[in-house]
Amino acid sequence: MADATGRHQGTPDSAPEPTRLPARGLLLLVLLTLIWGNSWPLTKVAIDEIPIFVVRGLCGIGGGALVLVLAILAGQSLRLDATERRWILPAALFNATLWLYFTGLALSYITAGHTAIAAYTFPLWLFLISTVALRETPSPGKWIGLALGMCAVGILLFRNLNMIEGDWRGIAAMMVAAFSWAVGTVLMKRIPWQAPTLVLVGWQFLLGGIPLIVLAIPDFVTMERASVLAWTGTAYATLLGVSAAYWLWFKIVDMVPAWVASLSVLAVPAVSLVTGALALGEPLGWMEVTALLLLVAGISTVLPRLGTSQPDS
Repeated sequence: MADATGRHQGTPDSAPEPTRLPARGLLLLVLLTLIWGNSWPLTKVAIDEIPIFVVRGLCGIGGGALVLVLAILAGQSLRLDATERRWILPAALFNATLWLYFTGLALSYITAGHTAIAAYTFPLWLFLISTVALRETPSPGKWIGLALGMCAVGILLFRNLNMIEGDWRGIAAMMVAAFSWAVGTVLMKRIPWQAPTLVLVGWQFLLGGIPLIVLAIPDFVTMERASVLAWTGTAYATLLGVSAAYWLWFKIVDMVPAWVASLSVLAVPAVSLVTGALALGEPLGWMEVTALLLLVAGISTVLPRLGTSQPDS
């Protein structure tokens, strides 16, 4: 069973981790889905007016600092032990620096809804990596759920490649971002972290945001005046998209194997597609609807059954 920091407890003969979210985890999942789902369109609005390094640098530095403040207010120590200090920079690179930059780059090329969908090639990478590195053994039903989810991704990727406003560079950027997120998630499960999740997330984004904010220095000097809406999108991405949402994500990863967590958040692109269509006029046709139905079918394999949810530990 993984404890609150994402490390595994017990001996190799310990009881296996639950493969369904407990009731409390389902509540966290719904909240995470809404926050992340709306973050994609709002971040696109920001990146359309503000340079990528500025938006993403502020997300990393600002979001990470806020999470560390919350940890202090919760009475948690910000200290990392020797092993954690050795691994925090690689974790920050994959979970923050690369993820923030390449998702921002993708949003500058393709729609918010399709960027969110492309991000969820991530479960395929995570599924394969965690099966090898974490020796997790998914059931046949989880393979089916993954296949359904990835079919949804494939449909929307095909749709994007045939759109006038589509751009292969956006999809390529999201492939890099998705792989980075998968590696970072595996690191959170594999390394024997001792610090609380809140502290780990805060350090990752604070450290991961430093290279981005340094690269943003020339942009701060030359950038044009941006609208209130663009800065609102940046603030949302920082305060909720990073600070709150990533903490929720790793709490979900603590409760179930990494491949279950990856499937359970496949509903995020559904929210992004609907929000993008309503607020930004992005496409939402029969192909998007078909993909959404496949996503629902995929995530249904990890939702708790009535009366069978695991008690919170």
